[in-house]
Amino acid sequence: MIPASLAALSAIWGVLASLVFRRFTNRRAVRKAINHIYAHLLEIRLYSEEPSLVWRAQKALIVGNLRFLALIAPAVLAMAIPFALLYPQLDAIYGVAPLEIGHSATVTLSGNTGTLEAPQGIRIETPPVKDSADREVSWRIRALAPTRGTLRVTLPDGATILRTIASGERTLSPNRRSESSVEIDYPRSDVSVAGLAFPWLVWFVVISALSATVFTLSA
Repeated sequence: MIPASLAALSAIWGVLASLVFRRFTNRRAVRKAINHIYAHLLEIRLYSEEPSLVWRAQKALIVGNLRFLALIAPAVLAMAIPFALLYPQLDAIYGVAPLEIGHSATVTLSGNTGTLEAPQGIRIETPPVKDSADREVSWRIRALAPTRGTLRVTLPDGATILRTIASGERTLSPNRRSESSVEIDYPRSDVSVAGLAFPWLVWFVVISALSATVFTLSA
């Protein structure tokens, strides 16, 4: 079940983020920096009729925010690098839906010309259309029935490129990137939980944040 798997991954990521922040940040210094930021915000509110004091508090607030960012930068960088590698895979699984039955889509091959073959349930509607400027060739296809199969592109030198294609019911990975030089413009998809539909990244951020908070409070 896709929402369950996304929730599990998000919760695990939240726990890992909590551990990384605990390892790479000085919690006492971070807490102190946050308290200073709150204090400067209160200054701005309390002395709103004193321009000189407000200006001084604003400058101190900027410095305080920069200090806070510097304190958490190592942990943020440690989490950003693996997430940058993980994001394309998660987006391929949760961010797109299979081709809709009766709807058309475009298959694009980068850098070459070739011959396209589609599995049963997928019809190729147009001959290849070449874009010389971008060195691409495209076909329009249409999903006629639910299927999960393989597109085959045969290049002039006889080499073949295979790309998974799915239509109809959602599968675990309708957009698995078996070959990056062949792109299928799958429709974007939201993840629905209890009647609420949002992009997968929204659920990921919310669940991981809750998981990190619970783990931190219970540790």
